[in-house]
Amino acid sequence: MRPIFKTIALFGANGQVGKTVFEALMRCKDPAFHIIAFVSPKSSSQLESLEDARVTIKRVDLNMVTCDELATILADGRADVVISALGGQIIAKQGLVQDAAAQAGVKRFYPSEFGMHQLLWLPGEPAYIHPIWDVKIRCFKEAIQHPAIKSGSMSYTVIGCADSYDAAKEPLFCPWLETETSFTQDGYTIHCVGNPEAKMDYSTLHDTANFLVASLIHPELSENKCLGFRSDHISFREVADLLRKYSGKPVRLQVTPVDQVKEILKNPSSAPVEWHRRSTFPIDFFLTLRCVQGQGVFWRPPGLLHNNLFPEVQPVTVAQYFERLFKK
Repeated sequence: MRPIFKTIALFGANGQVGKTVFEALMRCKDPAFHIIAFVSPKSSSQLESLEDARVTIKRVDLNMVTCDELATILADGRADVVISALGGQIIAKQGLVQDAAAQAGVKRFYPSEFGMHQLLWLPGEPAYIHPIWDVKIRCFKEAIQHPAIKSGSMSYTVIGCADSYDAAKEPLFCPWLETETSFTQDGYTIHCVGNPEAKMDYSTLHDTANFLVASLIHPELSENKCLGFRSDHISFREVADLLRKYSGKPVRLQVTPVDQVKEILKNPSSAPVEWHRRSTFPIDFFLTLRCVQGQGVFWRPPGLLHNNLFPEVQPVTVAQYFERLFKK
């Protein structure tokens, strides 16, 4: 019998990923999900101002709450699905969330994936995995091998996407969203490493959230699956050309040599000062990602990409995104 999900519990609902998932859930009218939005008591969430009978806001400190307490909240709310959009250090509490979900009888668990795991091989160096990817991989493995998954009492769905070109809080990654005029008055600078002609997968958070919601609407297609999604497959050279076309401003590709990256990875504080203050991510993570992209290996092969599973989700390409962005 096809499972039907009615109530979705979303952890990290006011984060950069969580907020877009929350908005996609709200846009969905058939079915009209009830949403239990979990946010930190310390956050400046604006979700409480939303007057909608479908939404219940829960301010819960995951560093303080017990598994039993969290399970009671989920059981009382009759949660069918738990989505983890936790990031940063708090992702270490994802295991607690899944334990509570299992105890509450939740049917489906979505771990906080929303990316692509990568090992970095640099010339003359051993394989390197950034601590952020290391933690994500550990959490991913623990989630899909949870005792409730093994017993069959809970299923899972993993949504893997790519680097996002609509991350509003990341001007180093997305210079076209830079709000400080001092950085944009002379045009835009796109930072890359190695080969700017290398093709890579690219996504929008908006598209990824829509894809996730589609997987909830069709739970039989997403049960116990790791689903890959992308919005575009493109090089930084092409991104620069499109940005120049639609913004009408000069665009410069700043290519950092791999040898320089090797030195910065050994001493991240040696990176330019403006890099540090234009991203919430550590600079060594930014450069690790850019290295992998420049090597031409940041993409999912056929069989690991599932855009066609939900054809109603029409991805927004970089060209379409820039056209809409600069029309405003």
